[in-house]
Amino acid sequence: MNKDNVGIIEVYRIYKDYAKQIFYMTFSIFTLSIVYSLVATPLYKSYVSMYPTNNDNNLPTSFAGLDGIASTFGFNLSGSDASTFNFPDIVNSRRLKKEIILKKWDSELYENSVDLVTYWKLNEPSFISNIFSLKPTPAEHLQNLAIDHLSTLMTVYEHESGMITISLLMEDPTIAAKIVNYISDWIQIYISDEMSFKATKNRKFIEQQLQTAKADLYESEEELSEFMKDHPLSEEGPEEFTERARLMRNIEVNTQVYITLKQQYELNKIEELKERPVLNILDTGDIATEKSKPLRTLIVLASTFIAFFFSGFIMYCYDGIFRKGAKV
Repeated sequence: MNKDNVGIIEVYRIYKDYAKQIFYMTFSIFTLSIVYSLVATPLYKSYVSMYPTNNDNNLPTSFAGLDGIASTFGFNLSGSDASTFNFPDIVNSRRLKKEIILKKWDSELYENSVDLVTYWKLNEPSFISNIFSLKPTPAEHLQNLAIDHLSTLMTVYEHESGMITISLLMEDPTIAAKIVNYISDWIQIYISDEMSFKATKNRKFIEQQLQTAKADLYESEEELSEFMKDHPLSEEGPEEFTERARLMRNIEVNTQVYITLKQQYELNKIEELKERPVLNILDTGDIATEKSKPLRTLIVLASTFIAFFFSGFIMYCYDGIFRKGAKV
């Protein structure tokens, strides 16, 4: 008889000899899992899905050189769109979560709108605090507790296609829907403000370069004017001809730089003021009609299955110890 057959026979013997003990332990866990699934607070899920816009704001080829110069000063003149932002980082930021927990939300549990610290009753004194008359928990600590709890209920997923899905589990389905819709609105405002701020920085940078280009053009024109006064065309020799050509080339180059900068300056003024489509909302947060958690059937079946095998393992260990003691 091989070892595999011996193992199967041994397992069968354990479950047969200790059937009553295994049944009691499994039935106990089965009962507890049913009780837990019935008393556990139901959670409802709401979600939003969106695509970031992808606007083509690239610079013309003639302006590529200035973009390289601007990048050394921390500027990006080639423009940006919502797809350049990291959405999971924005959603998981403490700044957004703090605004969510401090905002007043309508709830059936309270007559007036309440923030999430109050909604989750985090500001109510605990049993131990009442017994020992402990000081109230500082507001900042309560906010941190609410942020941590919110983090466990909220998920953001970025699909390979670029679609962003933000979901939230809450005890109140209405609040869940309102929060995820608030998040999508907040993201649009945040990214739009950031893009406007960036456009303003770019415009100011180009404005500085434009003033410099204007001064260079004026200087090159003055140099040519002075040269022409001192060296009339009637008295011009080979050296004077070469110098005059160089000065005229300088004027042409500075003129082209000034015109290009002027065009880009006007474009950035428009970019700074225009309204930008930031997100394409595919699904708005709806009020869930069925709970997402707890999954009662799954909890009961999984708990019973695990309890059945774990109780068998306990009896196997007990049997080994008992038989070893009997031999001694």
